[in-house]
Amino acid sequence: MKVIHRDLKHGKIKLAVETLDDLWHLQHLIRPGDLVTATTWRREQEVSDKIRPERMEKRPVTLSIQVENVEFHKHANSMRVLGKIVEGPDTGKYHSFSFEPGSVLTISKDWCPEDLRRIQDAVRASHLPRVLLVALDDSSAELAVVRQYGLDELGTLSRPRAGKRYAVENEAEEKKFFHRLADAIRDVISREDIKTVIVAGPGFTKDAFASFLRQNFTDLSHSVRLGDASSGGRAGLYEMVRRGLVEAVSKEDRLSLETSLMDKIMGEIAKDGLATYGKEEVEAAVDAGAVEKLLVADELLRSNRKDISKILENARKTRSDVLVISTEHDAGKQLMALGGIAAFLRFKATK
Repeated sequence: MKVIHRDLKHGKIKLAVETLDDLWHLQHLIRPGDLVTATTWRREQEVSDKIRPERMEKRPVTLSIQVENVEFHKHANSMRVLGKIVEGPDTGKYHSFSFEPGSVLTISKDWCPEDLRRIQDAVRASHLPRVLLVALDDSSAELAVVRQYGLDELGTLSRPRAGKRYAVENEAEEKKFFHRLADAIRDVISREDIKTVIVAGPGFTKDAFASFLRQNFTDLSHSVRLGDASSGGRAGLYEMVRRGLVEAVSKEDRLSLETSLMDKIMGEIAKDGLATYGKEEVEAAVDAGAVEKLLVADELLRSNRKDISKILENARKTRSDVLVISTEHDAGKQLMALGGIAAFLRFKATK
């Protein structure tokens, strides 16, 4: 994401969308009541004596709408914002903007610190290397792109097995499987501008694949790093994140950070340490000035913003660090299971 213009005095920030991650961030930044301004293409009808007016060519028009609904379609690589036109032609009518990478828009609203921090995170993330994860074992390969909101799972490549008695057939099938996997990785690298591919899994299959790449796909092998994981499949992908393999590539990686924080807070809760969770418990800890770091799920923030905003505001007054956790990945779902809000404590607040 790129900030083109920032005027907080008048509550306006103009942004350029660069990636699918940016659309996900915008989904959380734009809320009902906000004003969104962008250039769209509209077709005017020619005024004539004909019963059916001729359709004119589309021309660019700048409109401002008051937002009523936001829809993020990650598989379509787009986001739709619907609202009533308040500035521009056809004032009072409804219009929907469709944003995608390359779009430019201006958001006008009362900006809260969490929103401004999200923009900073999005801008910083645009400079980080994009990573592809491959969880590989002797029967399949699971691929996923690391995005700011979590893992974007791309699918599975399965490898047929000929049985232990047919070593020659097995070797031939392995080479076919590796060729398919290399082609799939190359396609994703080209489409997503991937800088690094991390291949991990149990056994020696990953080492055999690395050797295969060095012999047959030399250019591709330079982008591949090997890591350890005890399993393949989807579980292997998330194990790679927990092990910090992504973080080793991108020191500021958001997914690794959120996963690590949830692992730590679950550990503190398990030993009845310096952590608490649930709206009432966290609110009491905030009021006592006991919260060091506050974690809130984006889903809870969307559905119950009025109540949660009060807790966030009080947390900021006591200099607590506030982080919004994505529910698009397992760490966020884990936080939602705790009520959507949890906190690391400076000390245990007395009830």
